[in-house]
Amino acid sequence: MVIVGSAYLTVRYFSDRLLDLAREASVQDSEELRGVLETQMASGDRTAIRRLVADIGHSPGVAWVGVLDGEGRIRISSDPASERSRFPGSSLEMARLRSVPSDGRAPSETLLREGCSVLRTLTPLHNRSACASCHDPAQPLLGALIVDRSLAPLTEITASSGAHLILGGGAVLVVLLGTLGLALERTVLGPLGRLREATARLGRGDFGARARDPGPGELGELAGDFDAMAARLEAAVLSCAAERQQLGELVEGISDGVVLLDRELRVVKVNRAFRARLGADAPLPPGLPYATLAELAGVDAPDGPLPAVRALASGRLEKAVLRVTAGAGERVEEIYAQPLADAAGATAAVIEVWRDISERTALQAGLEDAERLAAIGLLASSVAHEVGNPLASIVTAVDGLLLRLGDPRSAADQELREYLEIIRRQAFRCRAVTERLLGFARVPGAGAGPADAAAAVREVLTLVAAQARSQRVELRLALEGEPRAAVAEHHLQQIVLNLVLNALRAMPSGGTLTAGARVEGDGVVVRISDTGPGIPPERLALLFQPFRRQRADGGGTGLGLFISHAMAARWGATIAVESPPGQGATFTVRFHQAGAHPAPALPVSDAGRAIAGAV
Repeated sequence: MVIVGSAYLTVRYFSDRLLDLAREASVQDSEELRGVLETQMASGDRTAIRRLVADIGHSPGVAWVGVLDGEGRIRISSDPASERSRFPGSSLEMARLRSVPSDGRAPSETLLREGCSVLRTLTPLHNRSACASCHDPAQPLLGALIVDRSLAPLTEITASSGAHLILGGGAVLVVLLGTLGLALERTVLGPLGRLREATARLGRGDFGARARDPGPGELGELAGDFDAMAARLEAAVLSCAAERQQLGELVEGISDGVVLLDRELRVVKVNRAFRARLGADAPLPPGLPYATLAELAGVDAPDGPLPAVRALASGRLEKAVLRVTAGAGERVEEIYAQPLADAAGATAAVIEVWRDISERTALQAGLEDAERLAAIGLLASSVAHEVGNPLASIVTAVDGLLLRLGDPRSAADQELREYLEIIRRQAFRCRAVTERLLGFARVPGAGAGPADAAAAVREVLTLVAAQARSQRVELRLALEGEPRAAVAEHHLQQIVLNLVLNALRAMPSGGTLTAGARVEGDGVVVRISDTGPGIPPERLALLFQPFRRQRADGGGTGLGLFISHAMAARWGATIAVESPPGQGATFTVRFHQAGAHPAPALPVSDAGRAIAGAV
């Protein structure tokens, strides 16, 4: 009886010791799992949470893993069949959850029912600040994490140790107890201690922690299972870090400029595209004020608060379109500012996206010009019809009067004939003007010509003759042969008109404008020269960019030369400019000659790329 009693007490003591160590290890593991699980819950990635629970639930030594909500419903389980089931309100688990204090972080605790071979660990899941975006902040407890671990290894060890004690006999009781203690220390307590140390290291964030010397038997398998679980946790953390890095690279690779600001409007981060707008390769100094950043980006005296300031005040998306001058030159930026809320719902940061819409704005301006020209065409057509009929009547009446005049040798009849001839010539002159306006406003065909370059130059100079006289500008024609270009006639006229008007603007107080067209090699060349002040060298490289006003008075839209360049590029033509300092400017447009090299019109997108490459 003594041997049996001693053996029983010894086995009971070591069994309780093993159970305590198992409780500590289970609590440590559950605490670590709670940290990982709360991190995944804060990110909102339910797929990763479900995968993590499934992996742990299928680990050796783990019977079941489940995540409960505050009402005891199983939300996520390693056994899908048990999901949506519910713990009774009178159960021990729900009683322990209701007793959890709401003002602190309750630790994990183990539950062991009498006669049960499973050690259950209950870990409360508290409502952290990062969870407030999806859960009511007034709810202190979101639920619990339950992990069931099998006690079969400990039961087997205890039974085996008891059998050896009873068989050893009383004579060797002391030796047996010493041997059993040493065996337990080396085979059970030592591995469990190392397992507990590895668990503590894992809890401190060392995801490389492992139970390196698991030893033989069930505890060795348990230590191996722990190492496998730690390896999966390390892989999950590395996967999250990789996804975070991919997200950062995605933001860096966006062609639009991205700026992240804190609540005090200090710069937290900008992406590569925004740094390129500033002409800076290195990261900006942290905490740079937003006003300084906007100034570096070329925002000068904006009309009202910038979008980030408005978004921080209003708490909603704000937008603005600004013209900025920095880095590569003048641009039109479309800026969106979106406030970002913290866990409590208050605005904690603002993210801005800067999109360069210069080309789109230029195209819209070109469409507006096209619509305006179409309206002028309709008006000119109406005017031609309204004026043409009275002019025809006048000419008919004058011809009738001329036929009724008597003796042409009569002085009175001769004077009247001269007056009637004057009326007739002026009426035909008015008719020629209306016909010329109709020619410029006429809806063009789809073909590429041929277009008479000499006629286009002559028509344009006739149209601007009155303006040239008012500015005391002498107009000169330099036409050779019959140059016919492979270009739509209305585009040729528009290009020549834009260049001639640009030359006239350069000579507000008089000068000489020379316009010519001729065949050179296999192409047709149109040249427009003026004797104005010329173009400064620093402006030549930016001459054909949109919104680059070249007039000294700052007038105009800065789109005339850009549109001319776009029209020329569409037909495969080129525009070059020469401007010696103080000696005026000469624009040379070289077209393909009609019939020599077919030059089909490029699509609008290809024409835009051709312009970008030329500029």
